[in-house]
Amino acid sequence: MDIADFPALKSLNQTQMDNLRSTWEARTLSAGEDLMQRGEEGGEIYFLLKGELEVYIPQGGRKIEVARLRAPAVVGELELLTGLPRAASVRAHTDAEIVAIPQEGVEARVDDGDTAVLKMMFAISRVIARRLVALNEKFIEIEANSGGARSDELRAFRTKLFSEWTFDQSP
Repeated sequence: MDIADFPALKSLNQTQMDNLRSTWEARTLSAGEDLMQRGEEGGEIYFLLKGELEVYIPQGGRKIEVARLRAPAVVGELELLTGLPRAASVRAHTDAEIVAIPQEGVEARVDDGDTAVLKMMFAISRVIARRLVALNEKFIEIEANSGGARSDELRAFRTKLFSEWTFDQSP
């Protein structure tokens, strides 16, 4: 896959794509190679062009798989948007080709009002919003099918999650 065909970048014209292209680095990962570790500082967002990545949470010597990403996919977007440490570990499940864009480059282009980066971030935000909708629907389904104290705990958590949401930009 060519980066220009990536869904989050398809709306960019040639000049915008060239401006964005100046910020990224193409990389190849071998199967089993780590891309990021949970808890580390996120400094880049990654576009998966070819291959498959395993997203997991290390817990007590085990790996709890969160997702299996197949190209085209974006990873590292949450850390880019929140400034918080990596929420999960990511490892190449197969050989993979990625494009890495450093956070500083994205932030500088956002500050400059670069249309390419704004379009890219808008497309990524839509993906995150769709994930949140699906997560919320599943959360309500689980809450409805669990009983008693567990249901009350889930309802309280969901209420807290949405009532404490602010537009404060600090991590």
